[in-house]
Amino acid sequence: MKQRIVTLLIACLVVAPLLGIIPKSFSLNPRIVETLTTTLFMIAAVTFLNHVIGYAAGKAIAFQTGRIIQLAELLISLPLFLPVLLLSFGLYLTWIRLGLADQFLGVLLVLLLPTLPYTVRLYTNGFQALGEQLLEQTVLVEANRLKRFFFLVGPLLRPTLQSVTLLVTVITLSQYALVVLIGGGVVRMLALEVFPLYSGNAVDAAKEATIWLIGLPFLIYLGQMLFFTLWIEGVRRLLDGRKN
Repeated sequence: MKQRIVTLLIACLVVAPLLGIIPKSFSLNPRIVETLTTTLFMIAAVTFLNHVIGYAAGKAIAFQTGRIIQLAELLISLPLFLPVLLLSFGLYLTWIRLGLADQFLGVLLVLLLPTLPYTVRLYTNGFQALGEQLLEQTVLVEANRLKRFFFLVGPLLRPTLQSVTLLVTVITLSQYALVVLIGGGVVRMLALEVFPLYSGNAVDAAKEATIWLIGLPFLIYLGQMLFFTLWIEGVRRLLDGRKN
């Protein structure tokens, strides 16, 4: 009985604030649709770079030692100790010289600051949980790196891959100051749409943008669950076919 009451209270605390953002009428605002497209491309690009860099860095930090590895870990973790916005001011001047300010690529690269340290830490923990001996055995089973990742390492790292994707998605969606500073209002993302809409009179449009902000992580989470389910099922069928 007490457990049901606690569950009900938690559900009310989660659901009650969401009731206020339900718009009276839901229509696809062309501006929000355009912003949503840019946001999805940005999430996909930032997530891809995080996986590529985080995989290599996390594996190196997990199993290698030395001053170079320690220095690399310190540099990667630096945004966790210093305000990201402070680092971004210095990058902004550099981005202007390189012509990356007010560009999609410039915003993409700066969004690695608040996301990559967490990604590297997640991959480091994931590889340490698997253990170096298990990874060495996968090399004996399959020499090709791509096949080894597809058949063995990828499915074993499923929790890490899912956590990285969801974490990067949420952080990327929640960034406002970085996108405004580096994007200069030219690179439009959902977070940039919400604040002006709420301060103006377009309340329904603001609520619609907020629903997208909340719904995108859930959609991506469900999408990757389906993706990994199909991936692992496909691997099992291919392995069963090889055995037969």
